[in-house]
Formats: sequence, C-alpha cells, structure tokens
Amino acid sequence: MSAGSAREHQWDSLRAFLMLLGIPYHAAMAYNARVLWDIQSPDKSEILTFLSGFLVTFRMPAFFMVAGYFAVMMLEKRPPVLWLRGRLTRLGVPFLTGLVLLAPLQIALIDLNGAMTGTTPLPTALDRAVSDVLHPGFSWIMHLWFLPALMAYSILLALAWRPLHRPPLASLVARIHRHAVAHPLMSLSALAFAIAGWEVSVHLSHQAILSLPGTLPYLLAHGIDPYLRYLPFFLVGATLRSAPAIRKAFVWQKGWQLPTIAITTAVLASLLRGRGASEIEALYNAVDGAAAILLSLVVIGIAERFWNRPDARVDRIVDASFTIYLLHHPIIYGLATIGLLVHWPPLLEFLLICLVTLVLSYAAHRLIRLSPLALFLFNGLPMSRKSLDDSRPQSGITTLR
Repeated sequence: MSAGSAREHQWDSLRAFLMLLGIPYHAAMAYNARVLWDIQSPDKSEILTFLSGFLVTFRMPAFFMVAGYFAVMMLEKRPPVLWLRGRLTRLGVPFLTGLVLLAPLQIALIDLNGAMTGTTPLPTALDRAVSDVLHPGFSWIMHLWFLPALMAYSILLALAWRPLHRPPLASLVARIHRHAVAHPLMSLSALAFAIAGWEVSVHLSHQAILSLPGTLPYLLAHGIDPYLRYLPFFLVGATLRSAPAIRKAFVWQKGWQLPTIAITTAVLASLLRGRGASEIEALYNAVDGAAAILLSLVVIGIAERFWNRPDARVDRIVDASFTIYLLHHPIIYGLATIGLLVHWPPLLEFLLICLVTLVLSYAAHRLIRLSPLALFLFNGLPMSRKSLDDSRPQSGITTLR
C-alpha cells in the first residue's frame, strides 16, 4: 500500500503552487467581463477574463487531488482516529481564525465598493458595512470554503478506511484497480466522462434547489456547489496514492497527446465560462469537468518530472503558502478597491496587485512564524511545534502539512 517513506517534494511544491495560483486567479476576477466578483473594476479585460477562466478549470480540482494523495499518505502512517483529530485541528483552527479576523474586513470592503465607484452614497455604504459586520452570515466563508470541504472529505475517508481494506470492498477495489491499469486509455476516458457528468449534475442540482424559496434550499444549494463538486477529485487523489500502478498509468509521463487534449478543453471551458444561457452553462460544466481531470493529471506529471528535488528556496515558499492563501484574499480586496480610484490599464493594475499581494502575504507569514500562537491560529500548527499528521521528526518546514 505504501508508496515509500521518503519525502515527495513534488507534491509539497505542487500543493503550494496551486495555493499561490489563488493570487492571479482572484486578482484577474476583479476585471472579469463575464463573471461577477465581489470587487468589480469598471475597466474590463478579455485577457484577464480568459486567464481566470483557464486557471479555474484545474486549480482547485488539482488541489483536492493533492489533498487526497496526502490524506492516504498520512493514513498509511497513523490510525484513522488520530489522523482525523490532527486534520480537524490543522484545518478547523485556521477556518475559525479566518472567519473572525478576515471575513469582517472583506465584508466591509464589499459594502464600500459601491461608494468607491459612486453608485452608493458613502453614509449608506458605511451603514451597510456596519450592519453586515455585526450580523455574520453564510457569505462570510468566502475563500475559506475549501477548509470545511476538506474536513468533510477527511471524515468520510477516515470512516471508510478500514472497510476499504477488508472483504468484500478490498477485493472489489483491487479488481477496479487491475482493470484501470490493464485498460488505461479506456479507463481515463471513462473517468473524464464521469467527472463531466458529475459536474453537470452538480450544476443542475444547484440551480434547481437555488430556485426554491427559503433559507434551507439556499444552504443546500451551496452545500452541493462547491462542497460536493470536488469530492471526486479528492477520491482520485487518494487512489493515485493507494494504487501506484494507476498513478503511473494515468499521470502524464511524456508525449504531447494528453497535454494537447487537456489544454484544448481548458481553453474551450474558459471561452464558454459566463456566457449566460442555461444550455451553454451545462456545456461549460461538462467541458470544465473533463478539462479539470485531464489538466490536473498533466500538472501532477509536470511536478513529478521537474519538482522532485529538495530546494531551500522552494521550501520557504511551500512553508508560507497556506498563510499566503488565507491572507491573499482580503489583501486583493483592499488593493482592488484602491484600484477603483485610478484608471490605469487593467493588465498593469493586475500585475501590481499580484506582486504587492505576494510580498505582503509572505511578509506576514514571516512575522507569524515568530509566534507559536500565531502559527496555531493561522496554520493550525500545534504550539508544541510537533505535527499531528506525521510521525517523522519535524523540521522548520511544517506549516503545509
């Protein structure tokens, strides 16, 4: 079952890379011409619209695949209950910290957006901001949504861990693995079609439930999308760890066919995103699902081929990536709001926002690193500085685990 005990640098680096992609993705969304975001610049950019649409096809799917891979890696070393307790701490504490410290600031910036663009009087915007900050709601989760999603997926995996290793499920899983390895092209094609169908089903279910009146349908709709949407990717990542032969068969190794198909479907998904008509939205979700799994397998292959080596500079970014993800969102909100006061070219504003966000969030992490309490609050790292997720001796690079 184990795929080796040596540290696999490519997976750490890949997870950090995917987290850092949140900066250009969210910065580009402020200039999106077709999809509304919380902070909307009046200056739109088709280039940034395409970039955000391309990044969204694989960024979170690949992240959840990496998360599933790491989950199985840690379950190979620790009992499910002990592993799950560590996961809930490492994910739950930063989630609560973000809700308390980051969400109110973001909510206030959203409300002030109208005043900055002149569509809402400043006193009205301030009153609305005060009211919204004093009345927490479901919308406060914002970019933190992936943390409760990961907690839910981790609970499901911990509950299924022992049954999956006992008859009859163990023999069924083994047969599926053998078939996938024996027929990789057919199995990968079936997986892409299954993910495409899953995303269309999630989209249609979300829309149908959201059309119903009341608070409960609203909560159920947002429970389906995004929380249910990414479960298959987490499970695929878990399979890649538990079945090395499948990983070798599915993950890109060499050749141009898989990257070409993956990039083509991702480009098509980006061009379809936000077009409006219900039929196009369904088509977009189908293409997006296929692009998500195919391009994720290519990105994982690139990481395995080129990033599987230790590098102290990369390790520092890996270590900071979780903090950067938590903090980049409110920083981009603030910078995009300031950007409403100027009328520079969107690409210039975008590049400045990305650069300043990276510098500020990385600097904040270095400060957080000085305090065990701050590390616990923002990274869920136990104040004893010993990870609950890994039995190996811990080095200074531990926050991502």
